[in-house]
Amino acid sequence: MTRGLGWVALAAVAVLLLAISIATQVHLGAYGAELGYDEASHYASGLMIHDYLLNGLGGSPVRFLTNWHSHYPLVGIGHWGPVYYAVEAVWMLLAGTTRAAALALSAVIAALTGTIICAVAVRQAGRVVGILAGVAFVISPIVQEGSSAVMLDLPIALLCLGAALAYAAWLRAAWWGWALAFALLAVAALLVKGNGACLALLPPFVVLIGWRWDLLRRWTFWLPVPVVGVLAGPWYAMTYGQVEAGFRYSWGWTYVHTALVENSAILLSGIGPALLGAGAIGFVAACARQRRPGNDIICMAALLAAVCVFQTVVPAAIQDRYLAPALPPLLILVAWVVARLLRSPPWRTAVMAALVVALLPNAIAMAPKSRFGMLEAAAQVWANRPPANPAVLVASDGAAEGAAVAALAERDPARPSLFAVRGSRLLGGGGYNRADYQPRFASPQDVMAAIDDYAIPLVILRTLEGGDEWAHVDQVAQAARLFPDRWELLWHDSEPGYMVQLFRIKDNATRSGELARLQALSAPQHLAGQ
Repeated sequence: MTRGLGWVALAAVAVLLLAISIATQVHLGAYGAELGYDEASHYASGLMIHDYLLNGLGGSPVRFLTNWHSHYPLVGIGHWGPVYYAVEAVWMLLAGTTRAAALALSAVIAALTGTIICAVAVRQAGRVVGILAGVAFVISPIVQEGSSAVMLDLPIALLCLGAALAYAAWLRAAWWGWALAFALLAVAALLVKGNGACLALLPPFVVLIGWRWDLLRRWTFWLPVPVVGVLAGPWYAMTYGQVEAGFRYSWGWTYVHTALVENSAILLSGIGPALLGAGAIGFVAACARQRRPGNDIICMAALLAAVCVFQTVVPAAIQDRYLAPALPPLLILVAWVVARLLRSPPWRTAVMAALVVALLPNAIAMAPKSRFGMLEAAAQVWANRPPANPAVLVASDGAAEGAAVAALAERDPARPSLFAVRGSRLLGGGGYNRADYQPRFASPQDVMAAIDDYAIPLVILRTLEGGDEWAHVDQVAQAARLFPDRWELLWHDSEPGYMVQLFRIKDNATRSGELARLQALSAPQHLAGQ
């Protein structure tokens, strides 16, 4: 084991990795794109807590959440835990509430995780190898995708890495404080997102991989169980039904086989075959009974196994970002096995550099972040909003619908003061992820009547070239054609694949808003934002 980096050198590495993370964000066009899919909800949830801290303290947080969600129906607290949103809210108090500020937090988390990887790897393999391990993390396609979005997977990766290192410290010192630290980090991970539960597998894998059966006789080995049960158990008892509703698959061997194949392919493209192969060799070497590795390496192997087994068994979904927590232990194992096989520092550096260079083609080939055309649409809504009737209907496919609501909330100078009505709520229905989507109305005339019933004065309509959108979106487009005297086109924009239009409904624009009914329409369902 070699000496670690000093604080000045470690700070310099952190700055380097942050610069690389921001550069990858710029390269992918993150700062000019909307927040789509789940990230719109993650942004809105942090924004809501920020607004509560500024304007709602002393009042009921549930009442504040209900009112805020009724205006911007994206709050995800309940389906996801509140911890990251609280961190995001505090960050917004310091850095502002813009998308750019939220993305900057993602870059900081990626750089911080890479810096910790570097610090651990330096102790195992030397400075240059350790720095290269940190660089490999932030340029990995999986991490680039995560740092260019407002998502929860990189925070989970950071918390899992911290928890594994706390466990390694407990193995060294046998002090109950480190066991408690592991438990509290596990609680934080669970209260960010459900896949933090992979940490429940880490202690058993430490026992198996390290052949540490003696640990079972220590009371501190069992300390995390009641701590996690008391602090995180009630939350999951209340919200598990909402979390399970988001599972894309069913429990069973069919899912295990599918996940094993697809997650292997994700790691192959996300970290490259060279680094993945070296990491696999490192994992096997860490599991060998002879010449036992240090506690850090045992815990890294245990964390890698815990993440991979959890993502192979729990049928939430199969997506690249879900494997982000596997990358830190894998890269540390790579650095360790390179140092174990190559005693000469120049050779270590050359081999590690070659492994990272082999990742570059996949890292450079990342596609730009998707755009939906909703940023300018949101600006146009605020320029044309009737003060007495502050409402807009968003008729679009799912990702762009959430992107529009988030963009409208970002621009609100007196949040929450605008009702952003989701077309999937007023005009459609279905379960989580709209897997059971059905249009609510049979004809465009019925859709027009529903818009009039709520006196909605503005409509954002986003249509796709292929027409592959929710049925109510086409019904809204048909209503605009059927009633041209009432639908006034205020603005439009077209890009390859889609068109976005903003309409004013003439009669409704002069009516007083149905504010109480709009609030009831978009009230939170189980406080989960869906």
